[in-house]
Parts: sequence; C-alpha cells; structure tokens
Amino acid sequence: MAYFNHAFQKAFLANSVDTDLADSSQDLTSGEFAVLDGETYGVLDVAAVTAFTGKHLMLAQGSLHTQDTIGNNPGHGGYLESTKSKGINLKYVTKIWHTCCNDLTNAVLVIESCDACFPCGEDPMFRLDVKGSPALRFLNHNAYATVDTGNYCCVEGQEYLDPTWVLGEIAKALVHDPIVQPFIEITVETSIDGGVTYTAVPDIDAYVPLAVDPTALNCAKITITGAYVDTRFGDCSFRTTDHYYKEPVSLTGMFIDESGDACYEDCATYTYTPGLMPNTLGETVIRDILMTENYMQNPYNQGNQDSARIREIEGSDDIKSAVNRAGLYDRWYLLHNVPRFNNPTGVFDNDQYLYSISTLCDSAEAATVATLMEAIAAATGNDFIIEVEEDCATTSCPS
Repeated sequence: MAYFNHAFQKAFLANSVDTDLADSSQDLTSGEFAVLDGETYGVLDVAAVTAFTGKHLMLAQGSLHTQDTIGNNPGHGGYLESTKSKGINLKYVTKIWHTCCNDLTNAVLVIESCDACFPCGEDPMFRLDVKGSPALRFLNHNAYATVDTGNYCCVEGQEYLDPTWVLGEIAKALVHDPIVQPFIEITVETSIDGGVTYTAVPDIDAYVPLAVDPTALNCAKITITGAYVDTRFGDCSFRTTDHYYKEPVSLTGMFIDESGDACYEDCATYTYTPGLMPNTLGETVIRDILMTENYMQNPYNQGNQDSARIREIEGSDDIKSAVNRAGLYDRWYLLHNVPRFNNPTGVFDNDQYLYSISTLCDSAEAATVATLMEAIAAATGNDFIIEVEEDCATTSCPS
C-alpha cells in the first residue's frame, strides 16, 4: 500500500471571530474568522458546531484585501471573496492540536561564591561560551572568551581575595570583551549575610574590596543573561526571505587554570536555566499567510526595484499590515484526510489538508477560536486535542 505523507496547507488569520447564526460567508469582514455549514455557507456558533450533523463544515476568513480589483481593472476582480477551506467531513478529521503562547525566554547562568576561597597572589581565570544560532551567524562558529581578574595586591596578613571583587572583575572583563559582549547582559551582587539577601553592585570600579579575609557571610553573585537582539528590517522593506531571530543563545561557563582545566571547583556554584524558543511568532504567521495567498495566485512581489509599487497595486500591503510581526500568536491546527475511493494507480492513498488558525495570544478572539476548535473535536466523537492550555508552561508544544 502506498503512503502519502504530504499535506496541502492553508493559513487563516482570526483578527476577529463571527459566531452570528444570521450571517453567512459574504458577511465576513477583513480578517474575520468563522466556521461555516458547508452546504449553506451559514455561520455556525459553538453550540451549532457541537451538534453539527450536516455533510461537512468549512473554515473561512474574510478577505484581507480592501479592493475587489487589481489596479482598478474590472477584468481582474474577486479579491474580496473570503478565503475558505475545502469541505471538512468530521469523520475524516485526523488530528486537531494547539500551540502554546510561549514567549522567548533567555538563558541565564548564575555564578555564586562565598567565604575564603580565592588565594591572594593567584589570578582566577574564567571561560564563558556562547552557543547557538546568533553566535554562528555572527562568527560562523560559537563564541567564547577567557578572562582573568588581573593581579591584586592583598594587604599584609590577608590570605584570600574578596569574592565580590573577583566576580566583579570577571563580569567587567566579559562586558568589555568584543566577542561575547553583544550576546550577554551581566549584573553583579554582593551579600554580607551568607547569601540570604543580595544588593546590587552598580559600579564595580567604585567597589572597595575587603582588606581582611572573607568569611562565610561574605558572598557574591553574577548573573549572566543571554540577551542578543537581532537587527531586522521594518515593514516597508520586509521580505519573506529575511532571517528572524527565535533561538535564544545557550551559555556555559567555569573557572579554569592556565591549561584550560576546571579549577576552583569549591569556590563557585553554577546554576543554569536554559532559554525557551517563542511559539508562535508573528514573523512565522505572516509568512504562512503570504504563502496561502501565493497558492491563491496572489503573489507577494519582492526583490525588484519597483516591488513596493507593485505591492501597492496588487494589495499585498493590506495583507502584510493585517499581521502583527512583533506579536505572539495562538495557533490551532486541523488535519483533514480525504480518502481516494477510486485509486487505480495506487500511488496515493489519500489527500491531506492542514489548516492553521492564528489569533493574538491572550485575546478574546483566541478564546473564541479555542471553543470553536474544541467543539469541532467534540463533534467528531473523538478527543483529538493533543495539547491543553494548562500544560503549555511546562510542555514542549508542536509547532
């Protein structure tokens, strides 16, 4: 038996949602989403979807175009026609799932040191590695820096360095390193109660180190945050081929000796919190919407000298402006399987269609779309939801 694992994709944008049973597809406004009766094209609400017994449903979205013709040419009209899915037979719905509204979380490395640990006369060295897509794009390899504290003359009778001074000098050297500096943000804190409470050290150059050996009450902490911000073009010069940043950098660091081996193992504790990629960015949504328009023979012109003029003529700027590129979107997906009952060649067993519906996170529209999609799942007679909202903070969600 042959297997056809490709799905034809179509993206819908739900800037608003219509659940008025008196409306039909022709009443949908720009970017307005609705679930329709596939025979009457009438809008369905949650109750009607849950109890639906018709032949098939349809997903629909009001056209993002503001003009019905291109260049005021009546021979090229029909652009205000709503975007619709194929008829969805509920018994052939393969899967419904939801992506979480997880924003980007930066990686954080915390180094804490207490007590008398760093001997006077030694030069503690620290290595920080910055890994990930931003570093690779910047340098073609992962970034790292090895820094030291420099020589500090202890007062007579003092045997150990102040941990706040040591970590502060490490932080200062990292901030001034031209390789890793663009990817990190560092704060220095000090404590005199064994690390129970910390106060910030805003200017390490103004800090006066202890002139006596530190005790267990003397602690210091530096917090290194992966804080890379990618440069990107604005809406006017936007291209779908533009790179957009969604992978946080990862950080590793430790004290080392001159041979590069780890040392001062008992002098510092390391706490690392990995970063989390965002899910799903407006940058991804706008590309999916424009791809859907391409399939509908409404290409997004780019790369030519007069592309901006052509986009204005063809109404592409209306589509682009409908999506908040900097926003975070809540997305639902529905996978519909259409069997081929007459398949003499045996090449393909079925056709599959993957539909996505995008709404801004934490919006009223997101909640309405969620109830509609859950109603569709209920109408199938099976629970196809593979991700629930309360798990989103701790679960790696499909995207």
